[in-house]
Amino acid sequence: MKKIFTLACMAMFAMGVNAQELPENVYPYKTITWGDITWKNGNNKKDKDNKDMYFLMGTGNGYENVYCEYFINAEGNEVSRPYYTYVDYEAGETGIPSYGLYYKFTPAAAGTLKVNVWVNKGNRKTFVVNATTGTPVAYTFDGYVNGQNTTEADETQHPTYFTAEEIKNRHDNFSAEQVAAGKDAVSDYVIDCGNQAVWGWINIEVAAGESYIVYQQTSQIGFGGFELNGESYVASPEGGLAAEFAAVVDADGKATNVNDKGSVVTFTAAGVAVEAVGSSTPTEITPDLEATGINTVKNAAEAVNANAPMYNIAGQQVEQGFKGMVIQNGKKFIVK
Repeated sequence: MKKIFTLACMAMFAMGVNAQELPENVYPYKTITWGDITWKNGNNKKDKDNKDMYFLMGTGNGYENVYCEYFINAEGNEVSRPYYTYVDYEAGETGIPSYGLYYKFTPAAAGTLKVNVWVNKGNRKTFVVNATTGTPVAYTFDGYVNGQNTTEADETQHPTYFTAEEIKNRHDNFSAEQVAAGKDAVSDYVIDCGNQAVWGWINIEVAAGESYIVYQQTSQIGFGGFELNGESYVASPEGGLAAEFAAVVDADGKATNVNDKGSVVTFTAAGVAVEAVGSSTPTEITPDLEATGINTVKNAAEAVNANAPMYNIAGQQVEQGFKGMVIQNGKKFIVK
């Protein structure tokens, strides 16, 4: 039987479940192979003055845990792919990302922390979370939206700068349109409702000594630096990597300081302790079926009532001699 390993957009699997409520066909993984972790400069964007804004790009997205989704597709092939779970704050869950890409800031003084970010998909949920309580905190965003330009007197086009109030109005107006059309309201954690990148500043009111985590749940987020009480830090000066990140990559941007959490870069600048965690995505994953109580049998005749109809994971009846995972007598089996 042909085996297929598929990698898809994490948003496909954003089910908001926890380890005790895994859906059908999702299991703990037995083996996992991670891809390379990289830190690189990328996605340089323009500001309203047409000056370059550079962002440090990590790998991955922030998520709670990773499992293995395993099933037999309609062609009879085994499909094994990663399945990610996320903290669902809107359902009252609490916690912080355990894996993936995120940035943690611990200011020495209180004030307004302005984090410069590039968000790949403005209509995906972007979170700022108190690391102690695991609860989301309010923030505002001001900056730019891909494709939104202003034509100057000399007929040149510059990106349109949107204030925090204007960004909120864009969000609320679109959400109202969705409700009027009979659809769900747009999440308050969505910055902008179009399927476009946004870049600018996340503004957080911070307390001295408290830690805050910034991440996107199902899309990549770039880090351009921050400002607190008049002091600032730039993560990608003049389009290169800041010293802290340049020290932990090779010539191709591949991280050289990888541990079981990912590539972890820690430093203190402008009165803020920073932890940037970069994580790769799996390139291969296999399920741990035995740990979940699924029996492995040599052939279908060993199952109880071997003459009972057998079905694949898609619910399609299969004939005797079918190889792979089957359901018979209400139980799952692996037929080899």
